[in-house]
Amino acid sequence: MPRNERTRRKRRTRSGGDGQEPSNTEPSSSGMASPSPKRSSSRKRGGQQGSYRPPMIIGSAVIVAIIVGVLTFQILTGSGASADFEFSVYQGEEILGGDPINFSEILDDGKPVVLNFWAGNCPPCRAEMPALQKVWDAHQDDIIFVGLDVGTFTGLGTKQSAIALLDELNVTYPAGGPPNRTPLVNYSVRSMPTTVFFGADGQPFDRWDGAISEFQMNNIISAMLEEAS
Repeated sequence: MPRNERTRRKRRTRSGGDGQEPSNTEPSSSGMASPSPKRSSSRKRGGQQGSYRPPMIIGSAVIVAIIVGVLTFQILTGSGASADFEFSVYQGEEILGGDPINFSEILDDGKPVVLNFWAGNCPPCRAEMPALQKVWDAHQDDIIFVGLDVGTFTGLGTKQSAIALLDELNVTYPAGGPPNRTPLVNYSVRSMPTTVFFGADGQPFDRWDGAISEFQMNNIISAMLEEAS
């Protein structure tokens, strides 16, 4: 075989038989050529995903957390401008000093205040009220109780059912009801009953979601009175 012919055959063999570079395709099941998958550095990408945090996302999350925290604090503590509310008095007008009255006026009286959210057709409220009455009997010279009926706005009764429950259980501490949902929103009430405690300085002291026992309430009130002394 001539030398030139042997050289051409070697070139065709090395280049895949037609003198061109091998293609990055492989046959598909249909017989047509499809691109072969390209390798990617999964180790490198995985490391970047696990360690990299865009600064804008982190900064936004921090800002949102701060805003939520401030709003929650204002709702819980009553430090926001909307925390005050007016309510009509069912009983205890001589203790509270007026009817209707603003809650801020009660906080300004210089005594610890217990604000209890309840309703006439609320079974846990009914179960809790005798304990509240006992605590009131023991501390009525040193603290102020306000039982705030919100049954109309929670689907748990009416003003009539609330007053009937006060009479049935011989509850004597001050009680009343607001004209709208403002107190529920201000204090973020999500369970019934809910009790919010304020120190003698009018600032929030503690909070209890759900029914509270006589023992638990006495502990909180004792702490409030100790702080006020």
